[in-house]
Amino acid sequence: MNTETAPLPPSPLTLEEVAEHFAHWRQRKRPGERIPESLWIEAIALVERDGLSRVTRRLRLKRGDLKRHRELLRHEQRPNEPAATFVELTPAAMTPPPADRPAALELIRPDGLRLRIEPGDGINAQAVLDRFLGLGG
Repeated sequence: MNTETAPLPPSPLTLEEVAEHFAHWRQRKRPGERIPESLWIEAIALVERDGLSRVTRRLRLKRGDLKRHRELLRHEQRPNEPAATFVELTPAAMTPPPADRPAALELIRPDGLRLRIEPGDGINAQAVLDRFLGLGG
């Protein structure tokens, strides 16, 4: 399995908040009950920001278990990862941007492919978006 896949977005929760969720679940769990998927997802989202060792130590998880769940989640999100594709932008798709457009636009498809656009003269963000998402011809 490719370990160089795009990371999951960082968690909006703090390590302490997720630790509280784990503590709450542990207080109420039945013997032999497995950690719920929602808690695994919270823990995995912390790894990019807080690091694997810190997360496993604070949440009292086995490093191998967290790594395995992390890879399974990535595989579920990207089951049929397509090959990288070149997208040609023709001059017909370019028009000056409106003055109220942001300085930069970053697009991330569900398969993890990213596109960053820094608008300037001749960029039509809608046409670029359509091509990037496979909607344009």
